[in-house]
Amino acid sequence: MPKLRTKIDLMVVIALVVAFSGCSHMMNSGKETSDPASQPVTDHKYSREIIELEHVIRQNSKSTEAKNAHLKLAQLYSDHNNRHRNYHLALKHLEAYIILEESPVDGETLNWLASLKEINRLSKEITQVQKQLEKSNKVKLAFKRTNRKLTREEIKLRNQNRKLEETNQKLEKTIEMLKRLDKRLEEKRRNFIN
Repeated sequence: MPKLRTKIDLMVVIALVVAFSGCSHMMNSGKETSDPASQPVTDHKYSREIIELEHVIRQNSKSTEAKNAHLKLAQLYSDHNNRHRNYHLALKHLEAYIILEESPVDGETLNWLASLKEINRLSKEITQVQKQLEKSNKVKLAFKRTNRKLTREEIKLRNQNRKLEETNQKLEKTIEMLKRLDKRLEEKRRNFIN
């Protein structure tokens, strides 16, 4: 039940992030400036756009262009069309944007931030669960190998036991024969003495 709840929470958070990134994308689409942080991104240009925006940030990390570049990077990294989405980096850039923003940020941005934080937290939990799963799979494989080895040993010991039982039966027959032979010899000796 907790796993299902976690999955549902993750789906809700992702839906919120996609919705908010789409809304802020639509709100900024009417603005036209020469600022590279506000230019729209077309298909398959994510990596080039990201490189350009990171260059803007490196040139002057405290400028308005850098602030807008952080916002645009947060949008790019969480964009539903980006096949290489990275919510951790989206969170990092959104936090940088909020720090550089001089006026109070709106509720939509704060909701987006909360969603990215939740996605980041859940991603870490999923990574931990995956590591535990991999570890338990390794242990399971080790148990399987040990089980196969023990099964082979058991078969070998059963065969040895069967052979020992056969040998034991032969020895019992031989002992019985020797007892009868000993009785006969004893009877013959008595008969011979009498």
